Amino acid sequence: MDKGEKKLICFLLMGIIIGSSILIFKIKSESEYDEALYDEIYSEYEEILAKENESYPEEEKSVVKTDNTVYMNVNSKGEKYRVAGQIHIPKIGINYPIVYETSEEYLKIAPTKLFGPDINEPGNVCIVGHNYNNEQFFSRLSELESNDKINLLDNKGKRVSYLVYDKYEVSETDLSCTNQNTNGEREATLITCTKKKSNRLVVKCRAIT
Repeated sequence: MDKGEKKLICFLLMGIIIGSSILIFKIKSESEYDEALYDEIYSEYEEILAKENESYPEEEKSVVKTDNTVYMNVNSKGEKYRVAGQIHIPKIGINYPIVYETSEEYLKIAPTKLFGPDINEPGNVCIVGHNYNNEQFFSRLSELESNDKINLLDNKGKRVSYLVYDKYEVSETDLSCTNQNTNGEREATLITCTKKKSNRLVVKCRAIT
């Protein structure tokens, strides 16, 4: 084997090592939530809530008073995030803003609206969140049972409570849970990965009328 062939083999091996490192880093980074960006959007959302509620009676402090406005949050990078509302699940300690659209980057910041109507409107609003196998986002969603309560706060200033009525697993390609045939009722579907990541956990909720 001459020097030219040895040099070529060395370059190829270096390329493989560098390429593998980049791939491993990408996979690792996509599996972690962006705590810094989450803190920024959540802090700003809390400030908005405080400002909107400061002139209202104590019993209404948790209600957002806007004219159907979708909040626009901006982080330190200059990136903007529309917020659809807020989700609160007392049993598992969830209290997050809901980002208006779904993407891999948005999912690192907060639960996101995947499909369906605006929060608390008739139809099936589908909200997806990562499962990091810790206390973050939808990691504890599997603990919910029938008749557990979730609360959704929309940008019209309305808080609606929903009760869990079903929970099951589907394959990652099964989107039947996003069906909008609710006979005019308000429903919420919460979706996350199972702990093994191979399937999706679906929690179906119906508004208390």
